[in-house]
Amino acid sequence: MTGIGKTTLVKQVYNDPRVVKEFETRLFLHIGPHYTRSEDIMLRVLDELGFVIPSDKLDTDYLENQFLEALSTQKYLIVLDDVWADLILSDFPENRKRSLIIIISQIRRFYDYIHTDKVIILPFLNDDDSWKLLHQTAFSNREEKCSRELEKIGKKIAKNCEGLPAAIIQVGENLRGKSFEEWKTLSEKEDPLVITRYDDTPLSKALFFSYMMLHPYLKPFFLYMGVFPKHYAISRSKLIKLWFSEGFLDTQPGIEEIVGHTFDLLIRQSVVLREKHASVNSFEFKNCRLHFTFRSLCVSEAKSEKFFHILKKYTDCTPENIRRQQRLCVHNNVILALTQVHEWMESVPNARSLLCFGPKQQYPVLLPSCFRLLKVLDALAIRFYEFPHQLLALLQLKYLSITCDRELPNSISTLWNLEVLIFTRHHNIKLSNNGPLYLPIDIWNMHKLRQLYCKGFDLPPPSDDSHLENLITVSGVSVHSCTIEVLSRIPNLKRIAVQIESAHDSTETFNFFGHFAFVYESFESFKFVVVNPNLSSQIVRSVPNFPMNIKKISLSGCGFPWENMEVIASLPNLIVLKLRWYAFCGPLWKTSQRQGQFPSLEFLLLEDLDIENLEFDILYLRWVIVRHCYKLENISNQFKNTEILEVDDCSPSFMKKMREWGSVVGAEVKIRSSITDL
Repeated sequence: MTGIGKTTLVKQVYNDPRVVKEFETRLFLHIGPHYTRSEDIMLRVLDELGFVIPSDKLDTDYLENQFLEALSTQKYLIVLDDVWADLILSDFPENRKRSLIIIISQIRRFYDYIHTDKVIILPFLNDDDSWKLLHQTAFSNREEKCSRELEKIGKKIAKNCEGLPAAIIQVGENLRGKSFEEWKTLSEKEDPLVITRYDDTPLSKALFFSYMMLHPYLKPFFLYMGVFPKHYAISRSKLIKLWFSEGFLDTQPGIEEIVGHTFDLLIRQSVVLREKHASVNSFEFKNCRLHFTFRSLCVSEAKSEKFFHILKKYTDCTPENIRRQQRLCVHNNVILALTQVHEWMESVPNARSLLCFGPKQQYPVLLPSCFRLLKVLDALAIRFYEFPHQLLALLQLKYLSITCDRELPNSISTLWNLEVLIFTRHHNIKLSNNGPLYLPIDIWNMHKLRQLYCKGFDLPPPSDDSHLENLITVSGVSVHSCTIEVLSRIPNLKRIAVQIESAHDSTETFNFFGHFAFVYESFESFKFVVVNPNLSSQIVRSVPNFPMNIKKISLSGCGFPWENMEVIASLPNLIVLKLRWYAFCGPLWKTSQRQGQFPSLEFLLLEDLDIENLEFDILYLRWVIVRHCYKLENISNQFKNTEILEVDDCSPSFMKKMREWGSVVGAEVKIRSSITDL
């Protein structure tokens, strides 16, 4: 990310007397965005070294030969700063004198994810170092003293800078000579800095330049991330659903992968911070967030372009602030309880999106009824006792996310444009224990529906020849939605998450597993959770036959013996396997790729299992997570080809073994314990 101190760090190394002595030739070049090809950069380096290249000999081979000839007899250090081109070190010819080329860039390339040993990603400063830098900047005069009260406030301000050195320095400069009250006022603000395109500070200029360097295609996707509150962990899947529903891209086969690539591009451009890797693909990320500086720029740009407007305080809702806004983002749901705010919102009847991302509201509030052209309504954080029937007039609605204590109305199919339906109940409400609760039968008439999340409800048996041909994801249903009758009417289903309560579903219902292999040849993801399993007996009688092309399986509470794992181990395309909370039971799991087991497995999660010994020999398993497996003591073969091993709160002896193993094989090992100092 810009402002994290890349150039500062490299300059310190470059000017170190030991480095000056070590390298015969040193060159520090600022490249910038105008150099888009490696050949142009190589030509620039040669020019700086005093070599004149004829204009008719600018081909790559000639330049590489000249580069080799110029530097073959010397040990050189070349620093290329602020590189925007898709440049990699292998573009430059090497000599045998241990010369170095350092590329400074805020863009992460595909090469970087493969050759991690050649890439340094600077971390953000921790809270202590942030305060030290702020103190050093704000109190540049050593005679100035910082009282304990001021130090406490200063540490809060430093923490709010989120570890970005350039932001801390800018804030420190702003605080020089300021009074205690001015420090206190700043500490109470949401952000210590406001970033706009018109600021004349180095940080604001650098941030705005990073934004302007985005491809025009990427800019609306980036700006949209500002709709979320500060510190909000932005889910990849949720963001992609919203982008679709907002109309950023047309729905067409394969478009999900394209939109996912857009998400990853923003992370690689370092304008969005990665939070969590995706388990299926190590080059993708599951969650992300915005640093407050980029979020501030997003909010500023979006407001000036009428892209979105944030409603957090009463004054944010006045007609002069919300008029002609396309999207209203409510970050404090209490304002929707005010009659005056509803009246003011009538001044924006053409708003396309209402996004309520404020803290979850326990008590019901009313939704505005004036937005007849809404395409996106996210009200998951607002509780409704009854389904708000005024929503049925929103015929343009493509995305509806709502928390309601009662059932959906039969007339829900009036929303015939709906593509995403997320319907959940308040966690304190439990409607019935007497059999399944079904969605309205008219759900089968919502032919544009692509994503359905309805925890605690099931798809009813379809009538006549009804099909949901565009539905690709179903989540929150029970086994009653997994009959041949239902599944055969969802021909393009790719992902399903099933949840049952063992106390209310007999073991006979588990024969639904085999229906998936019967109906679908290819399937992406299957998740099955047994809530409150009976740990004294096997809950599911046998492991089912899954579709042969399935990629991801997540099981919890099933109580399978490890001997039954062979069915899953034989799946040729399985990439991700997640086993949680009594999914399998018993002291020993033994498997081997030599026996044709798990030929494609890359990611394995073991969580809250009673396993004691694991004999595991999988060649390409790159990522293993072990959590709360307190009895686990031994792993044979030590995951010998694993790149990442995470261990959370297991036995102290096991965690110690894994740490020692990681230091020997060079894998990335993350050990977390709440009971020891490991």
